[in-house]
Amino acid sequence: MRTRAFIDSNVFIFGFERPRSNSHRILERIAAGELQGVVTDRVVREVMGYFRRHYDKDLAARFRDFILLTCELVVEADLRIPRRIIALVGRKDAGALATVLRLGLSHLVSTDRDFARTREHRTPRRFLSEIRESPRPGEE
Repeated sequence: MRTRAFIDSNVFIFGFERPRSNSHRILERIAAGELQGVVTDRVVREVMGYFRRHYDKDLAARFRDFILLTCELVVEADLRIPRRIIALVGRKDAGALATVLRLGLSHLVSTDRDFARTREHRTPRRFLSEIRESPRPGEE
């Protein structure tokens, strides 16, 4: 069975902008069907917003399609997010952690330090190591 992991927006952004990064390798594994990504609607909106601001709407739409076709989507409005989760990671990131806990995922892949106090948090480099892939230098 393939590994399921929550993929934060920074992994998609680094994966595109840094083709020799660990994040890019994760996106390649998702595209190949070797890894099941899980995202929230907030992640989709963040990625699209970033690509619209820094590139163009066509690239934003292509990334939206990539995410929606290759990843499992969880709508944050459907989640019950306890206050303890908000206190731990902040309101913006609470939906990601609530998704991980609700689905019983053991990996939340992100470079965001707000997740550092959670046991599920993995940098892209550490995540690749744990799934027995040789990571490249650098966390992203």
